[in-house]
Amino acid sequence: MKILNKNLSLKYDIIVTLINGIVVIGGIFILNGLIARLHGLHVLGEFLLVKRTITSSMGILLIGLNIALPNYLSRNFDKSYADNSYMLFLLATFPLTITSIILVIWFEINGFNQNYFWYYVIFSFGMSSQFMTYAIFRGYMNMIGANIFQLIGTAIIPILVFIYASTVHESLFWIGSISIIIMISSFLFRNQGFRLHTINIDKMKKLSLYGFERVPSFISQFILLAGVPIFIAQKVDFDSVAYFNSSLSLVRLALIIVNPIGLVLLPRISNKVASGSLEEINKKLFILLKAGIFFSIIASIYCYANAPLIFKYWLGSESYKGVQILRFTILALPFYTLAGLSRSPIDAISERGYNSIIYTISAIIMLLILYFGKILEFDFLYIAIFSFVVSYMISAVLSILLIKKFYKSKLLNYELLRDIILGGFIIYIINYLLMGIPDLFNIFIQTTIFLLLGLVYILKVKRGWMAELRGLLFAK
Repeated sequence: MKILNKNLSLKYDIIVTLINGIVVIGGIFILNGLIARLHGLHVLGEFLLVKRTITSSMGILLIGLNIALPNYLSRNFDKSYADNSYMLFLLATFPLTITSIILVIWFEINGFNQNYFWYYVIFSFGMSSQFMTYAIFRGYMNMIGANIFQLIGTAIIPILVFIYASTVHESLFWIGSISIIIMISSFLFRNQGFRLHTINIDKMKKLSLYGFERVPSFISQFILLAGVPIFIAQKVDFDSVAYFNSSLSLVRLALIIVNPIGLVLLPRISNKVASGSLEEINKKLFILLKAGIFFSIIASIYCYANAPLIFKYWLGSESYKGVQILRFTILALPFYTLAGLSRSPIDAISERGYNSIIYTISAIIMLLILYFGKILEFDFLYIAIFSFVVSYMISAVLSILLIKKFYKSKLLNYELLRDIILGGFIIYIINYLLMGIPDLFNIFIQTTIFLLLGLVYILKVKRGWMAELRGLLFAK
């Protein structure tokens, strides 16, 4: 069990989170494909809608504790911050969870059935327990433990449950119940119990104020991530909901590889800010941002070119509408990645809730697009996807402007633009050359070639951002 508490260097934390991200992506791909094949696209659409709605509201239900706890805990590893966070979690999250589910059912959101009220509550509380467990391991800079429990909660538990469960609601109940037991036990294990005598009003206030300042950001992100699926579910069939949510999963799954880097950086930057040695991490941050830009754009091009094959072999179902939904939605991936990578460095450098401002502006733009799209009687499905892409474009631009303000360095350069253009060109050339090959072999050969070429380039390039990334990840 010591490995769960092990502190690694920045390099190994990033490597561990990258490996875990890839494994999580594989697990969620298996999960979505399993549900679609065993239960159909309609059930997958219903499950993803419930999951997206609840997980997107986690920051609100946790009153920002998932950000506040690792930020303060990492500064001096004072265990009392974990105790006070846990007390706030018990006092605030459970009643907020019940209230939010009541509101969802009261507004008669399609996909939520009042007969299963407590199933949604249990699932939601299980998810919030997972977020808190992830937060405490991040706060102690134990990224091995954080990643293990992320994998268990995100992929392993849902896969095992859906193999044996017969309905969506039964699955939600068991996923939530198992998560509550495992995640709360893990939190208490890492914190070495719960010390009631350490509860301090001043620390609870500090944690609450830090979190509350970021709640507007979480509300806005809820609108951005759950708003479109909820709106779509009211207007179209659950098959379309399944296609959009699966496309959105690809956007979010790709970020799983990159986003943990930001999560690793938050406690480390907070620690450096406290010690006055921020310059040490500045260069590394910009290397990682460049990597995020490159890999997200390349992933977008790959998914766009292979959309029919992805849905055919992932969900067991391919349609023209599904392919179009994926191709439109995946355009948001680079912007989503940049905004996600920038969140933690922005939160770490300033007590002010800049992310709240960024995501509030983005959410307002999304709602305005939806409003005028409805007035002008555009196709609701596609105007909703368009609003999603544009809103994240805005959030990415604003985030990068703040990053450049607080961290002095150049983000874009010739080498990065060259590599993006070359990578996209190679994808389309290989895709064209393999057009006559059977679909399954086609996507297998494509992916193998891309991975091999990427590996060779990463290992052999002598200079530029890629060489700097290699130095960051593999230097002794």
